[in-house]
Amino acid sequence: MAEGEVSAVPRKSLSWPSPLRGAASRDLAPGVALDIQSQPWLNPALQRPSKCPTLWVPISTVRDSIGYGYTTKEPCIVVMTLSRWLPITMLLLSSLVGSPAAWASDEPPEEPRFRWVGEVERIFPREFPDRLSGLTHWLETGPVAASPTGLRVDFAHYPSSAEVVSFVGELEGLYPDLVDTYEVGQSWQGRPIMGLRLGNEATGDPEARPALYLDGQHHAREAISQQIVLYTIWYLLSNYGSDPLVTHLLNTRTVYAVPSVNVDGNDIWLADDFLQRRTANPESSDDDLDNLLDEDPANAMGYGTYLVYRYDFDQEWADSHPDDPFAPGWQGHYLGSEYLGVFDEEGNEIPQLDEDDDGSTNEDPIGGVDANRNYGALWELGDANPASPLYRGPAVWSEPESVAVRDFVLGRPRIVTALSYHSGADLILHPWAWSGDEALPDALLYELLSRKGSQLTEGNGFLGSPHAWSARALYAAPGTTMDWLYAQGICAWTPEAYGASSIVFAERVDASGSFRVAVSVGVGFNPDPSDILQTAERWNRFTMYVLAATPHLGLTAVAADEGLLTLTVGNDGFIPVEVTVSATGAGGGVATETLPYLQAGERQVSVPYPGQPGLQSLSVRLAARSLAGTTNKEVEGQEVMLWIVVRPGPDTVWVAQGLVEEFTDLGSFFGPGGWLAPRVWDTPDVYHLGPPLVHEVFLPLSHSRS
Repeated sequence: MAEGEVSAVPRKSLSWPSPLRGAASRDLAPGVALDIQSQPWLNPALQRPSKCPTLWVPISTVRDSIGYGYTTKEPCIVVMTLSRWLPITMLLLSSLVGSPAAWASDEPPEEPRFRWVGEVERIFPREFPDRLSGLTHWLETGPVAASPTGLRVDFAHYPSSAEVVSFVGELEGLYPDLVDTYEVGQSWQGRPIMGLRLGNEATGDPEARPALYLDGQHHAREAISQQIVLYTIWYLLSNYGSDPLVTHLLNTRTVYAVPSVNVDGNDIWLADDFLQRRTANPESSDDDLDNLLDEDPANAMGYGTYLVYRYDFDQEWADSHPDDPFAPGWQGHYLGSEYLGVFDEEGNEIPQLDEDDDGSTNEDPIGGVDANRNYGALWELGDANPASPLYRGPAVWSEPESVAVRDFVLGRPRIVTALSYHSGADLILHPWAWSGDEALPDALLYELLSRKGSQLTEGNGFLGSPHAWSARALYAAPGTTMDWLYAQGICAWTPEAYGASSIVFAERVDASGSFRVAVSVGVGFNPDPSDILQTAERWNRFTMYVLAATPHLGLTAVAADEGLLTLTVGNDGFIPVEVTVSATGAGGGVATETLPYLQAGERQVSVPYPGQPGLQSLSVRLAARSLAGTTNKEVEGQEVMLWIVVRPGPDTVWVAQGLVEEFTDLGSFFGPGGWLAPRVWDTPDVYHLGPPLVHEVFLPLSHSRS
């Protein structure tokens, strides 16, 4: 043992109580006053232990909620705030909300007008409703994908990167007409980064359809985010042909996915270091500032191990709080603490090595760069400190992982929506992450879709996940995937899918004032393996909703009479589009009409055709341009060849090539309110974090034909 290193307890094993795991944020009591300092069970994450004569104080800032800081004093722990439960100071102001019928309009909306109320008057405590939402239809009766049998991923354990690669290959073998797989890049350590494309090839080219993009695990220790993406893939494939919603979506849309972006980090987190967050970039970070790189990593401290501490309290406090020494007011009775070491679930100590003989262990871990700060979206505003867990990297796009995502997305221009999954909290975040002041063109659309996400995620024992403008509810985060995607004209979200306490147990030592406290960030950021499936299914509801909201353009009816062809055009998604309808006759004449705004409904246009008796041919082309996102790009084109038989009496129209499809009201699949959630799902401090949005003009709905 190097000089100055704190010794662990003399025995090499401890008698472990049954692991309690982290109590998920759903289990917090109603009306809790969120005092992080007095409630360390709100997801504490530990400082990387070093030599412990220098001790650390609890830190309750959001910045430290993502990892480990370097503040010295007492005790040997950094208390990690769970972002969802931060006390948000805000003013309640009622939104001006009418009925869906009142919002409907045949005219395109003016530029959405909104204002944010930023004055601070009081802090509202979080109050939980005493009921769940009672969602019906598909949410209660739709299928839940059972765990795969005989495949490498079963949603009952956290897989290695090799297992994920095998699982992706197995899916392609099982569903060759629905899924294609790609190696979209390689990590620093040479592992393949896998991408998938889902869509029914028999109904057209998936590359030509509007698409949803999914990714997970930019941060290594957020493994549940990878599982959520893989579950959605499995759910769609295994239910195609039997579930009408799934079948319709894969027939009309495409899903692209990169389940695990940080594949090196995934394996490091599993086997060696449950604190791992960043990439494995071997050239970027000197965490202990000794001019050496990655020379003192953790040893066998992977998922399933714990950091163990002894906390000492006065006898009276320990006697009155034998099961909960961290009850409010504990600081006044705290006497000191000692770091005991790293232990496995059986209580066996796992020695940590001082590789550089400086008297400390684990102070210069593998890598790296925060992959979610390395994107070309105000990257220059990011953290330039190589020792920071938020380190942006030595250059924008320095990481092969972020480059793989960039190139994969840019090569697929029909991507309209995106979900980049993370964990560590329970939130639905939308742009901007880098700024709370920058104009947000789609503020109202984000508010409506995110509010519905709060409704859909209430289930499986969880309250609905609060939604928020990321930088306004949390903190500014430049260089993120979400902001970069939005800058490409893609409506993107970052769902924080799970957050819980990192304290595994606090066990009193005999009748003394001492407690053994075991902590694991792996537990705080990820549910127990037995709960992976229900956590993934909870978020699959929101993913399915965003996929359905992705626009899909189609010709839904045609009629011809006296030289006038009436075309009914539908967009069954909630993202609005501008539609151009062009009709070209056999003689080359072209008639063009524009539908300036089409959202979740149908509209009719009429174009002339030659009225001479006989058979007339007419080519109809539909082109949709998204009205959401920072750039309004073309997202879909359809072409239909019609034959019109002109004769005395009503003319007859035949579809010679292409498809006329019946309009499907997809909103009806998503429970009460359809596309929109009732007002309760915007309750401040419960389902909406940050300043409330005051709606002056709502986006119109056009469900009925006009």
